Amino acid sequence: MASLDPGIGEKFSQRTQRAINHDGTFNVRRRGGPPTHDPYQRLILMPWGRFFGEVSVLFLLLNGAFALAYMALGLENLPGVAAPHGWWQDFLSALFFSVQTFTSVGYGHVYPGSNGAGALSSLEALVGVLTFALATGLLYGRFSRPTARILFSRVAVVSRRPDGTPSLQFRVANRRANILIELSAQVLVKFTDAATKNVSYAALPLERESVSFLPLTWTLVHDLGPGSPLHGLSAADYAARDTEIIVTLKGYDDTFAQNVYSRNSYVASEIAWYHRFRQAYNVGEDGIAEVDLDALDATEPL
Repeated sequence: MASLDPGIGEKFSQRTQRAINHDGTFNVRRRGGPPTHDPYQRLILMPWGRFFGEVSVLFLLLNGAFALAYMALGLENLPGVAAPHGWWQDFLSALFFSVQTFTSVGYGHVYPGSNGAGALSSLEALVGVLTFALATGLLYGRFSRPTARILFSRVAVVSRRPDGTPSLQFRVANRRANILIELSAQVLVKFTDAATKNVSYAALPLERESVSFLPLTWTLVHDLGPGSPLHGLSAADYAARDTEIIVTLKGYDDTFAQNVYSRNSYVASEIAWYHRFRQAYNVGEDGIAEVDLDALDATEPL
């Protein structure tokens, strides 16, 4: 069987975990080599809560540093600051003035009263403008980055066609209300040799490898006939060979006017044998088709 390594690797010293997780990430851990710290990629890809948390911490750290600089310069250089009330109150007064300068609010109650304070506040204003420009660019980049929200069924099934031909099937749907067009799929099977621990791949041709639109659900079907790499294999064979079905979807997002991609995989324990999917959509009384995403995984025995 010719191997079609998609870039995941073939030769290993021992058995590996699944290649692709359900969230599309790869089970690969990097180590060694030159440092490749990329703050832009990290800030673009991190979760929203962590992003806002790190931006807030940076905002507080910068303003805290400038507040300490104003205190070192002397609060007498900031006319309008209340008379000293202890270190903490002085720090808060300097911090509030720093925030006003940093954000260009400038209430006017406190203002630089010396050349040194003017130079420091000018530097802070420049740092504030640059910081907010970077934060705005990152925020726009996170919102504008096209991502597919393809929902895969949690299980694949081995079913039978009306003529008795067995087939491997799984379903996908679009979680968003936007339009995906020209959606295409590529499916591979990954086997692990029990003796050598080496991995091999083979293509799984589909009954239909593309659809023009995806407003409802799409059931991807691979016939398990004599020409299939999975022909004649049982559930025990799937488990013994660490079989993994690797799926790659590509489509055109009409909202972002860009291609989007999504990945998933199914291992032997996630394949329901001799089941079929229940229909996940129907027609309402007003004649409009209704898709139930909660029923995407619903199966029943043959």
